[in-house]
Amino acid sequence: MSIVTVRRAAFSLVVLLSRTPAPHERIGSLILSATLAVELHCTLDRLARTSFRVGDAEAVTDGPFGTAALAASLTGPAAGDLVAALAGSGTGPLLRVAARRVDGLTREWELPLAEVLAGGVDDVSAHVRLVTADGGMVTDVPPVVAGRTRDLATTGGTLMLRDGALRPVASLVRPHPAVLTTLVASESLLLVPLAPVVGGPILDGSPLLGDRDGTSRWYLPELTLVVPPPGQDPDTSPFRYDLVTVGHQDDGSPGLEATVTVTLAAGPSAATTAAWEAAGRPALKPLPCTPTVGLRIPFRDAQGRAASEVIPATGTVLDGVLGEDGSTLTAMFVLQDRWARLAYGVLSYPGYQAQAPALEVGLTHSGWRESRRFQIDPALIAGNKLLALRRGDDATRAVAPTQVLGMAKARIQLHPPVLQAQPLGVTQWRQVTATTAASMPTVLPCADHGQLYRQQGAAGWEAIGCQDTLRLGQADHRVWQPEPVATAGATVFRSLTQPGRYLVVPAAYAVGRHPADDLDRALRPTLLLTSTIDVDDPSGIRCVLAAALQADLTPARWAMLGAELRAKAGRDVVLQTPWQAALTPTVSWAIPGADDLDCVAVDDGFTLVMSTDIPGLLTLRAMLQRGGFLGSARWQLPGGDVAVATLRLDLGTVVGPAEGPVAVTRTVDEARLTNLLDSRVAVRRLTADGTVVASPGLVLEAHGSATVALPAGTVGELAVDHEVEAGSETLDESRSYIDDLELAVTFVATGDLTQVAGIEISCTLLGDVPAPLTLTRSVRQGERRFLMPLTHYAEDPTLRFTATAVAADGTRTAAPAVDWPVRSRGVLIPIDTPTPA
Repeated sequence: MSIVTVRRAAFSLVVLLSRTPAPHERIGSLILSATLAVELHCTLDRLARTSFRVGDAEAVTDGPFGTAALAASLTGPAAGDLVAALAGSGTGPLLRVAARRVDGLTREWELPLAEVLAGGVDDVSAHVRLVTADGGMVTDVPPVVAGRTRDLATTGGTLMLRDGALRPVASLVRPHPAVLTTLVASESLLLVPLAPVVGGPILDGSPLLGDRDGTSRWYLPELTLVVPPPGQDPDTSPFRYDLVTVGHQDDGSPGLEATVTVTLAAGPSAATTAAWEAAGRPALKPLPCTPTVGLRIPFRDAQGRAASEVIPATGTVLDGVLGEDGSTLTAMFVLQDRWARLAYGVLSYPGYQAQAPALEVGLTHSGWRESRRFQIDPALIAGNKLLALRRGDDATRAVAPTQVLGMAKARIQLHPPVLQAQPLGVTQWRQVTATTAASMPTVLPCADHGQLYRQQGAAGWEAIGCQDTLRLGQADHRVWQPEPVATAGATVFRSLTQPGRYLVVPAAYAVGRHPADDLDRALRPTLLLTSTIDVDDPSGIRCVLAAALQADLTPARWAMLGAELRAKAGRDVVLQTPWQAALTPTVSWAIPGADDLDCVAVDDGFTLVMSTDIPGLLTLRAMLQRGGFLGSARWQLPGGDVAVATLRLDLGTVVGPAEGPVAVTRTVDEARLTNLLDSRVAVRRLTADGTVVASPGLVLEAHGSATVALPAGTVGELAVDHEVEAGSETLDESRSYIDDLELAVTFVATGDLTQVAGIEISCTLLGDVPAPLTLTRSVRQGERRFLMPLTHYAEDPTLRFTATAVAADGTRTAAPAVDWPVRSRGVLIPIDTPTPA
């Protein structure tokens, strides 16, 4: 049994993709981030303390049970590696486990996270959820399956046709795209062109990598710390610790800023060189890699517990092509106050802490991996097109004709980048982005390199050497500290690890607006109501609400925060959102009647997708327009501080768009303000680079304009601090054009038709007036189809029809118009023959 297990199959993984695949594109290379929640259990006995760490996220538990809930946010390649590993390709990120027994014995392990997660559940896919940021949109990504819409509903995805493509339900609410690409495999294929082989390195873990073209050879660079010789000149040294004093801290001690510079040499590893020699010294080149570097600083907190913090590099400089002979990578880290002292202690004194400081280096690279091999029925191949292809674990099932027809009607075409024909079938390759991580202990004793530890004094740089005054090894494990600000609308925290960095948590998030340049949905609320329907069982209708929430913080206030903090810090500052700081919130909502609710933090706010049944539909719509629903997001910061934001789902409170609803056109000494909304907008202030330059106090009518004078010499980007008049926007309800969602009404002549030439039936439903149909003795049954918002069908819409008997001589006898509720009375309508009164 593993030393770590997943408790009660309790794990969930929410994967954010950067966009939805296009109709002619394979699902792949799109992972932006992954949010993991898992309850882990250490199976060892006599435990006193256990910690679990993934990346920068850590969960610690004291006592004998060894169980803790870990929440981790992985971004970029690390997220892609985890998804790939869960799919059976590679090992992915590592789970670091540290355990201490009651007798004081301490051990640490590194386990493949994917193996731990997969070992605790029967079906990994049931615990993984995909959401997509597509052209400013976020939605669940349903499995690519064909069939009736009830099948889609049961798999957690809802599709609708818009702009000529079948799209997931919430793909119409998120206003801004995210930009980052890695790769992930597709699940099903249809109408797939067989593409030629594309070259590129094959990532199979070998020290000497092959290429798909069969000719090239590649290697993954190995990085090593460059240690300067004793007596090295600090100005040219590959390592340096530079300390300056900046003001004073609250206790009167000097404020410190330290810049740590380290240099890494890159080249082929010994294993690569040996494999290259054995292969006859073929032409060899390094894999193109994107490096990331962090400095892990260990310390003991105020309670005497061992901990560590990874400080990301402030900047990196690459000399040469990474991996070629002579290439180097230089990384700089800027730290302040107690973290500057801690860094000095652990870097300069061996054994200063139980754990040595280390450089955490990641090399992100791309290549190809063999995904799976398919057996193909030749009957499914026509020309150079593959008509249908099942998953490898589903290859024995026949492809139903309804699958092909249904997908073709929806105009879906998904295909991978490469399909290479093989004698026994088709090998599917997938392009992946992987990250190789390495940890390098980094200790350069001050006894040997005292001149490289230096402090700026009145006469210039002076060597620190080994000084006890800086040996302060105890600190609060706090990364952020509350920072009071005068600008309203947000809570601000100052970074304790890096100077000039601030965390900004908006006080509230609300339904946003699509950008003004969105041709289809300009300035519409990022809110959509749609439904799925089971035509065999109308009681199975599901109503799905998708919404994107944006920060209720105007661009002007964001700029004012930056200006205020710059003045405080006396330097340029960096403002980060919780998303940018890799903080994961706990979200809660008070929405009665929601059967299934998911609220996911994304780069510009939150995306919410919830479903309800027919009884909850009308209440939901009424509440959205009369008060809405409230929720909250809570971020727990290291060290105990908490940030909280209000979440509001309400058509009466709509914010945005992100660039603001007031367009600004500037001349030399005045600004022309134009309200883009259908509501009135109050303009409080006008700012230039965060400084208030005008307080007009004017109200712009809907689509109205006004001119505001600017002080002479005004420079900088203008922004408007505004308030939109409270109102109630309209809810965007979808019209679905999927085959199963059409309402087919059938008229059947049940009366005597021997005395008439036929019965003409005209009908109308929700404003749709199709052409009349005629029933005769030979054609006693006719049908009319209607397309409608399914939410209207849920309200039992009324079909109005009139039957008119037409005699052989043309005489017409019309019966009174009939109102027919189609949901309660059904779609089969008997027609009696009208007779004269």
